Parts: sequence; structure tokens; C-alpha cells
Amino acid sequence: MTMGEELPGWRPPRIRKAGRQARRWPWALLALVVVACAGVVAVPASWAVRKQAEAERGEPAPEAAATVWLMKLSAGEEDGLSRVLAKSRHDELLDQFVRYRDDIAGSGRPVSKLEAVGSSVIEHQGDDRATVEEQVRGVWWGDGTNLAGTPHMWQWQLRKDRGGWRVWSVDLPPWCGVHIRAELCRR
Repeated sequence: MTMGEELPGWRPPRIRKAGRQARRWPWALLALVVVACAGVVAVPASWAVRKQAEAERGEPAPEAAATVWLMKLSAGEEDGLSRVLAKSRHDELLDQFVRYRDDIAGSGRPVSKLEAVGSSVIEHQGDDRATVEEQVRGVWWGDGTNLAGTPHMWQWQLRKDRGGWRVWSVDLPPWCGVHIRAELCRR
């Protein structure tokens, strides 16, 4: 055999190692980017899940649940109300809330604010049940005049579940004819 002559069946070795490694690095980079993006997405996603769980829980005390209910009615908004409504009575309580809010809005002069006057009366009845009573009145602002209505008794029945205290029922006096004169109401 002379130099430069090839042996039968002999092939020169392929040199792929550099080529393979050169082709692997984009995949490694892509994997690194995917892992980094997953981390960036996982943090806000876990935050959102935690906030949703917090939003679904009740309040730590019965008077806190009643206060949230009253504040939501005063603001005229339902957002955040569901967390303080008993799950088994949610739709019924939400309907009552919306009807009362509509009575307030439909009166000749809608209230600027609802406020509790004086101290809350809280009666714990055992078995994770409580009653909260508040004297509530409407307040009207406008044209440099502030007007406060006569306070009337409102009562919330509350129950405690695994998440906290929630409204079970609300006993409210009629808006028209009690909080404002009946002739001011548009029906």
C-alpha cells in the first residue's frame, strides 16, 4: 500500500462533534428562555391564585362582613360583595342588594352616602352565628348643603364558615317611605 492509496471499505471519519454542538446551543438557549419565561409567568399566576382565594374568603369578624355589605351598597357597586355573602344564599342576597340599590337610585334624590351611626350591636349566638345591628342613615351632599337623614335600624344575620364570617340575611326598612318621604320616590 502506498501513501494516498485508500484501503478497500475504508472511509474517512466524519467529524461531527463540532457541528452537533454548534447546532445544540440554540436549543439549549431556547430551553433556558422557556424556563425563564415560565418563572416570569408562574410568579404572577401564583399571586393571582392567592388573591382569588383571598377574595373568596369571608371576613374575620361579623361586624366586618356587615360593614363591607353596607359600604358596597353605599358605593353602589357589587364588586367584592360576593366574598361576604353566604354561598348557599348568594343569588338571593345579591338580588336583594340590587333591588335595594335600585330603590335608592330610583328615588327622586339618590343618597350620596350611607353611614352607620353610633355603636354596632353584635350578638354572638353560638354555633358560628351572630347578629349585627346598626343605626343607618342616608347623607346627601350638594350645592354647599349637607343633609343627614334619620337613622333606622338595619340588621344582618351572619354565619361563619371555613373562610370567615358571611352575611346570611339582611333585614332592611324600606328605602321609600322610611329613609326618604314616599312622595319623593319615582315608581
